[in-house]
Amino acid sequence: MGMKKWAGLKQVAVIALLALLAGCTSYGSDQVRAEPAASCTDTLSTVLHRVKTDDTAGAINAELDWLSSNCSSEYNVFVDYASGKGAAEQFGVDTCESLSDRFGPRAIELLRADGLCEVGVAPAEAVQQPGGGIAWNEAAAHAGTVQRVCGPLAGGGNSYDDVFLNLGRDYPDPARFQIVVWDVGSLESIAGGLTLCTSGRITLFEGVAQIELYDPSFIEIYE
Repeated sequence: MGMKKWAGLKQVAVIALLALLAGCTSYGSDQVRAEPAASCTDTLSTVLHRVKTDDTAGAINAELDWLSSNCSSEYNVFVDYASGKGAAEQFGVDTCESLSDRFGPRAIELLRADGLCEVGVAPAEAVQQPGGGIAWNEAAAHAGTVQRVCGPLAGGGNSYDDVFLNLGRDYPDPARFQIVVWDVGSLESIAGGLTLCTSGRITLFEGVAQIELYDPSFIEIYE
């Protein structure tokens, strides 16, 4: 999609969204909109949640007015997210990398976490997986589906009896893929860099793609 055409679509998407929001609630001349008693970050989180849950009547109008007047950076994140969401719903999901010249990194991460853009595979990492399946950095784009995922072990840790194995990138990088093994106590040490594969339904937790297991025998290890 050309940049000129995209700019026009972005403007239309934003105008349409703001017009929809403005039309949801009418205010009389004697009514005063209460400004949100919250930080810029909190208000951004609130308006994003309202858009995601279609709660676009009433308070969101005042919140957006306050955000645009007091928090230009957060307001731009909202506009970018709303534009990307509208474009994805109308034209289909694009790769997150292709959005970098249109939107800021915070908005792209939000779009990725919501499955509104796909994480592409770098050429060097687009290799055949042992036994088939997809690479660790493709997993987020397949959230909600059952897949076999492989990747190099980058790190791991324990939380009580639960074990977390991070593939591709280590914690706290949100682009990592993690295998969560619940109630296992501990696992034998696995050398970093070895390729791990497992199968299951991919879910997203705070934007991180993962497969949850209760049986560590479902983890395959390759040299």
